[in-house]
Amino acid sequence: MEDKAEEIRTAVERECGKASLDAEVRLDGSVAKDTWIRDYVDVDIFMRVPPSLGKPELRERCLPIAKRALQPAETVERFAEHPYIESLVPLPGGQLKVNVVPCYKVERGDWLSATDRTPYHTEYIRGRITDQQRDEVRLLKAFMRGIGGYGADIKTGGFSGMLCETLVLAFGQFLNVVREFSEWKENRYVDVENYYEGRSEEVRQIFREPLTVIDPVDKGRNLSAAVRAEQLWNFVAASRHFLRHPSTSFFTESKVKPLTGAEYRGLLRVRGSAVICLVLGRIDAVVDILWSQLYRTQRALTHLLERNDFNVIRSTAWTDEQATSVLIFELESEELPYSRRQRGPPATRVAESSAFLSKHLNKKSTVSGPWVEGERWFVERKRPILSARRLLTSALKNGGSDVGVASLLSQSFERKVRILQNDQVALLISANEEFARFMRRYLSGRPTWLA
Repeated sequence: MEDKAEEIRTAVERECGKASLDAEVRLDGSVAKDTWIRDYVDVDIFMRVPPSLGKPELRERCLPIAKRALQPAETVERFAEHPYIESLVPLPGGQLKVNVVPCYKVERGDWLSATDRTPYHTEYIRGRITDQQRDEVRLLKAFMRGIGGYGADIKTGGFSGMLCETLVLAFGQFLNVVREFSEWKENRYVDVENYYEGRSEEVRQIFREPLTVIDPVDKGRNLSAAVRAEQLWNFVAASRHFLRHPSTSFFTESKVKPLTGAEYRGLLRVRGSAVICLVLGRIDAVVDILWSQLYRTQRALTHLLERNDFNVIRSTAWTDEQATSVLIFELESEELPYSRRQRGPPATRVAESSAFLSKHLNKKSTVSGPWVEGERWFVERKRPILSARRLLTSALKNGGSDVGVASLLSQSFERKVRILQNDQVALLISANEEFARFMRRYLSGRPTWLA
């Protein structure tokens, strides 16, 4: 691994020289810190360039250099705060994931981008971690992988490698980390450098994310800002379960076999719910932006359904990051009753009562009432839309931007969207193996560590 990482670093350095780019090319991340896990390792090469280079030039100058250095391997442009290059480099018996990331060569604290901190993270961990703790970090990373919580990318919203390393430094070993989080409280935080010693109220005012771990090289940054609430509490719950029922199964990613169309139809009949999938084709976007827009659109359409009285049991998003993206909504029912009961103001309020009567009395949408029940006015009104599919079709007719659909998906909806409902979803399950695996996990609803 060291030989291959140095080979790639040298290739990037050589291309920088050919392009007359003043850059310090260095190995960072888990390989540089010797906390990487076999069969799950990224080689992170950082190009530290002068601050005089503008942010547009990070893409225009640095990315082409990275692509040339990695040839003939294919490259993909990814996006954190700014773009970087990802590639799968062939190795005997497999492939090695390589990230080439441009950043600025600045003094500590003079950050121009989030990635400027990474070289300082590398030196910080290397200067403090013991050989024993390196293996403790590996245990924690493997545990996070096993429970589906490893990775600070937008898709996962989980724990980064640097976060795992910092937690081991803070608590000493893997088991201590698990014990601490098994009893986690909302107002707790981790500050391994004691920047905020005796100032817990200040921490709560500055950092509002679900989990706060003070960056050991930057006291003004939350190292765990990317951790979503569900990932934090998934880790807390998994830690409790592990301490009660310790097993090596927590440290491996479970292999899920694809769901068959027949199995799906059987599950649907048992559940009695309605499943609607919005299926989109290729969306040209950096992967992290694609996931961000999928999640944003999922939330917007969930709110649209709920505002119109559809009870959304769960919703989610899936994409193969290339040809197909799917938004999935499970509803208690796809059809609503013809009318709904609506509560009005107390009869004691004269002006509000008068306005309520004017709005509903003798109107076509009024099915029954208004009447007084207890101290309040009520009315039974006809619903404007009874079908969830019809509601979504209408909302997406012009792209859906007016109901909160993200821009790239709005453009895609305008071009073409397939709406599959209930048994029709079996067609997509039968045609796409990865989607079929995802749907088995999704319909199970249970985290694999709880099996």
